Amino acid sequence: MAIYNGITYIEHKDDTQMIDTPKHNYIRFRLGRLKHAVWLRNRKSSDKIYIDCYDKFILDNIQPGKTCMFGSAGYYLGDLVADLYIVEQWEIVKQIYPDALIVDERTEIADEYGATFSNFVVNNNKSDRFMHGGPTDYCIEYTKSMTDGCLFFYSFRDTQQIFNRLKVDQVAYFYNWASSLRDICGLYLLWHQFEFVQSEDGMYNELENPDTTNGNLKFVFQYNDDSYKINDQALVQCQ
Repeated sequence: MAIYNGITYIEHKDDTQMIDTPKHNYIRFRLGRLKHAVWLRNRKSSDKIYIDCYDKFILDNIQPGKTCMFGSAGYYLGDLVADLYIVEQWEIVKQIYPDALIVDERTEIADEYGATFSNFVVNNNKSDRFMHGGPTDYCIEYTKSMTDGCLFFYSFRDTQQIFNRLKVDQVAYFYNWASSLRDICGLYLLWHQFEFVQSEDGMYNELENPDTTNGNLKFVFQYNDDSYKINDQALVQCQ
C-alpha cells in the first residue's frame, strides 16, 4: 500500500480488507458470471427464452439424468434442463436461486451428491485458472460426482491459463492437455473447438479472444467411456 498526493494506492488485494456487503458481493459475482446477464434478460421476457449457440449445443447433447452446472450461473438454463443442480461458491447466489448448493471447495460436490450426474457443465468459470498445465486438479474433483458415461462440457478462456505464449504452440498445448485427462482421471476427449484471434498473416495476436462469454476453448469429455456421438450442428450453423 502506498500514499501519493493524499491518495492511497493498493498494490495487492491483501493490502486491505475486502468489502463484504450483499451489494458488493453481487457486483463481484455478476462481473465474473457473464451468463447471469442472460438470466436477467429472460426474467424480463414472458414469451421467449434467450440462449446462444453454445447453449443450444449443450442442450442438443445432454443426456437423460441429473445435470450439474458449477460456477456458471447455470440457473439461466433452469427452464430448459430437467433435473438441474446448481453449484456455486458465492453465498449471494442463494438470494438469486435458493435451490443452489453453495460450496467452499469442489470436493463438497461429491460429498453432497455422490457420483450421480449424467451431465456436468463448467462454462467459463473464472476460478478454474492460473494452474500450470491446465486445471487438471479441478477436473479430477469433478469426475468424483460423475456416473460412468457422464458428459463433461468444459470451456474457458486461454487467457485464464499460464503458459509461455511466445514459445508454445497454443493449439497443441491445450489439445495435449485435454487428451492427457484420459489417463489421469478417465475423461475421454470427444470433441473440442479452439478459437484464437488471428492477424491477416496467420499469426496469433494480442487481441481479445472470440468468445468472452463462454470461453474460446471448448471441450466435451465422457467419463470412463467414449461412445457418445457429439451433435455440433448448433455451432456449425452459427459460423
